[in-house]
Formats: sequence, structure tokens, C-alpha cells
Amino acid sequence: MIRFNRFLPLAAILMGAAILASPTQANAGYSVNVYDDNVLQGGILVGTLGNSLVFNGTTTHFSITNGSGLSNNPGTQGGSNLDLSTNEQINTTFGAAGGTHTIRIELSQDGWTAPAGSPLNLSSSAGGSTAYLVGTNLSATQTISATYQGFLDNTNLLFGKPGAGSTPLQTASSTQSAVGTTPLVFTPGTAVNPLVPGGTPFSLTDVIEFTFAMSAGSGQATANVSGSTVASVPAPAGLVLALSGLPCVGVGAWMRRRRQTVPTTV
Repeated sequence: MIRFNRFLPLAAILMGAAILASPTQANAGYSVNVYDDNVLQGGILVGTLGNSLVFNGTTTHFSITNGSGLSNNPGTQGGSNLDLSTNEQINTTFGAAGGTHTIRIELSQDGWTAPAGSPLNLSSSAGGSTAYLVGTNLSATQTISATYQGFLDNTNLLFGKPGAGSTPLQTASSTQSAVGTTPLVFTPGTAVNPLVPGGTPFSLTDVIEFTFAMSAGSGQATANVSGSTVASVPAPAGLVLALSGLPCVGVGAWMRRRRQTVPTTV
């Protein structure tokens, strides 16, 4: 009689080798770029874990705390929305000197896959608030303008941004001269239907941009914002038809059972 327990160590080694040799799914590119007055900044710390991303650091005129990104890439093919979201707190550091400066944060992930079926419906939304602290100049004012955009690039380019007009645009503006917090309300643009054939990889990119115009002697300002770009996945037509036919199928089966159980009279 063969004693199988003698072969267990060898079997474990072979199984481990098979697992190591099997192909693994490639991780999608996932990153964030920060620009201060259109200059790419190198002092941003970025860390990724799966489909989560965190970032923070300082630029020439701003600091970023609690920056994060989250996605459901690769998502459930044919059954759910594909979502890339971003969240961060932006603080100015030039209130004392004053001036007008712009910060732009671009969060991007490639390797999304379009399911078979109709074109994807792309939309984006954002919200947040701004806060202003009084400085040495009690009559100082600040003006904050902000835009948020979501992009889908079917060439699968990280940070890919197709031409203007091909993506929804969110806009918001806020003028504040007193201490306190003001909601930042974004107005969504019109959703678009990008044509991406099934199985074609593409990238999603979120772009948030703030311009702060501050008088000399201003206090520092803070903007908290969160946004999300969603590529809605249409339900397969066959599934819709199948679901719509379920009630009829159920009634038909019930009627057949009823005919079979009705006793006949002689």
C-alpha cells in the first residue's frame, strides 16, 4: 500500500512552483501629478496600495494634506459603474505676500477595460468648501475659482486628456472676504457617451484646479474638495430581455402545472 503522506512535501513544492509560474494580472498604472502655476512639482509623496492612493506635500505656494484617490478598477465587467474618485485638502501659503496662484491636481489610472455593448456614459461630479482665516490686513479679500474635469482616453494613456468638448466639465466659483467656511458648489456639465469597443483598455483622469487671488496681508485659505468620474456600464441587452421575460415564463409554467393537476371527469 502506498503511503501518500510521504509525498505531501513534494506535492506542496510542486503546487507552489505552479502558482509562482502562473501569469498574474498586471497592476494598472496609478499616479497623481501636482502643478503649481503650471509647473510640475516634485515634492509630493505618493503611495499606492491596490486601487487606493494617498498623497501629500508642499508646492511653491500651497500645501496638500489628506490627499487620496480610490477606484474600482477593473470593476465588474458588464455589471457596474467604473469609478475613479479623488479627495484632498489644499492650503495656501502665500497669504502674507498676496498674489494670484493656481494649483492643479491630476489623478489618473489606466488599464480600465470597456465591456462589450453600448458606448459608456461618462459623467463627473464634485463638491467641497473653502475656509478663510483673517490675516494682518483686516480689509483683505480673496477670490477663489475652481474647475473639475473628468477624462476618458481610449488610447489608455496615463493622464490622457482628449480634446476640449469631449468630456464633462464641472465649474465653481466663490468670493470670500470674511472669516468662516463657504460651500463650494460645482455645476455639472452634460454627460457624454464615449465610444469604446468591448475589451479595449482605456484610462480615466480626474483634474481639479484652484486659482486663489489674495490681497497682501491675507490670512491663509483652505479648500476641501472631492470629485468622481464615472463611466456607466450599460446592462447587456440580452440580460434585459431575459429579465423582462421572467414573469411570462413563470406564469406559463404555473398554467402548465395547473392543467396537469386538474382531474378529468368521466
